[in-house]
Amino acid sequence: MTKPIICVTQARMTSSRLPGKILKEVCGRSLLDYHISRLSHSRLIDKLIVATTINETDNAIEQFCNHRNIACVRGSEDDVLSRYHKALKAYPADIVVRVTSDCPLIDPVLLDNIIQYFLDHRDRYDYITVNDNNFPRGLGAEVFSSNALKTANTLGTEPYQREHVTPYIYRKNSEFRCGIYPSEESSGHHRWCVDEPADFDLISKMITAFDGRDDFTWKECLALFEHNPEWFNINNQVKQKTLME
Repeated sequence: MTKPIICVTQARMTSSRLPGKILKEVCGRSLLDYHISRLSHSRLIDKLIVATTINETDNAIEQFCNHRNIACVRGSEDDVLSRYHKALKAYPADIVVRVTSDCPLIDPVLLDNIIQYFLDHRDRYDYITVNDNNFPRGLGAEVFSSNALKTANTLGTEPYQREHVTPYIYRKNSEFRCGIYPSEESSGHHRWCVDEPADFDLISKMITAFDGRDDFTWKECLALFEHNPEWFNINNQVKQKTLME
């Protein structure tokens, strides 16, 4: 029998550009609360896990998880890969879904579609992700086999491989079969993750437009920009950090 599918989201309070961002509130709820609530609507995820650090500053994240009855594992701040591996050891699974907690608008239906595509093509792929040109940044996810994660944890020794979790898996000439979730969408110019104050300003407007609900779809979010085209300018100058930054 196939072991459960786990979804691991990494979280920490010590963001370099917007400290404490995931617990900043909109309409009386933290961004982490929106993120977790939206993920909980997934039909395919069996276990949701927050992977945070052992830093005292992240005690607040563990407290949030305890309050919401969400599994929490804690480990190295810089070695995020080891946190994912620790989550897998604590909650054995056949498939791991990686998302990040700075994405409060992540869409559970889209996420399930990505996971289902991976399930339907297990004979073809060990790892899949989305094309950044297809969907707004903030909706992305990676789905990969537990074996790929275990191998990456054992053999991925470069600092950027440890910090960014999956580079060992999808590196050039990888032993793993890697693919892209197929889509004809072309909304990659939108930025819906939260790294800087301008990102938070935009997300605040979007969530407020839905009166603090968390059941809206990413297509409904796109529709907001049809009525508020000036919103695109709020954070379009924010530079996305690269793997080596």
